[in-house]
Amino acid sequence: MKQRCLSLVNYTSQKASTESKLKYLKKFISNYSSAIVAYSGGIDSSLIAQLTNDVLGKNNTLVVIAVSPSLNQKEFKLATNLAETNNWNFKPIFTEEFDNDNYLKNDISRCFHCKFELYEKLEKIFDLEDYQAIFNGTNFDDLGDFRPGLDAAKKKNIVSPLVKCKITKNEVRQIAKLIGLPNWDKPAQPCLSSRVPYGTRISMDSLKRIEKAENFLSDIGFSNFRVRMHGDLAKIEVSEKDFAKFSNYKVREKIVNNFKNFGFKFVSLDLMFFNSGNLSRAQFDE
Repeated sequence: MKQRCLSLVNYTSQKASTESKLKYLKKFISNYSSAIVAYSGGIDSSLIAQLTNDVLGKNNTLVVIAVSPSLNQKEFKLATNLAETNNWNFKPIFTEEFDNDNYLKNDISRCFHCKFELYEKLEKIFDLEDYQAIFNGTNFDDLGDFRPGLDAAKKKNIVSPLVKCKITKNEVRQIAKLIGLPNWDKPAQPCLSSRVPYGTRISMDSLKRIEKAENFLSDIGFSNFRVRMHGDLAKIEVSEKDFAKFSNYKVREKIVNNFKNFGFKFVSLDLMFFNSGNLSRAQFDE
């Protein structure tokens, strides 16, 4: 009985904290009369898109997603469905980072060049249609990670409401759950180029192979995973709960056969469980 009461107290306290954070975030957004939201389909930018739409209104909010070869088309469809379901003022735009050799050479500043290209496109809309701000979905936890895209946001004066309100990733999910966003617990899905080791040139062919491989794993029931590309080798990283699935020979056979059809010659399983940023950390530790 005592344990049950403690659980109830903890739940009530957490809910009050989440509601307080939500109120603070909405108040921050209300300081602006209009905004463009840089939207990816992930939970961070989804939350900012929804709250900006709620606070400023549809006519004063433009939710923009960047379409390029580095965006998985399955993720684009999910992002579009969410925008249409929630009746956002939604606009896909095509970005041209593939025309930039600094992006394609894939050094540690790749993310900077991608984000800078996006923000330049948004800046043109900002000037043309007279919006007051450009918001992104950077959260407070992101400041402690290696994210060159943050430098692009600084150079372009992009506003990060979640950072300004000191809202962490876990708090983002709790707020999103509270307001009823269906993707509140959706695993993060960074761009396909992040699966390629720094120093290995980005190509359309490599991204297509990664996209097909990851979509296949998703279709057969895996979640929260990555397919890292090392030349002709596909290295699969999965969460701990999915690891045991590989003890089934038929599952392994199906994965290997399909991955070879996608253009990989070798398929391996990382013995360490999936953790976002594994590829970057491994390279910086060398």
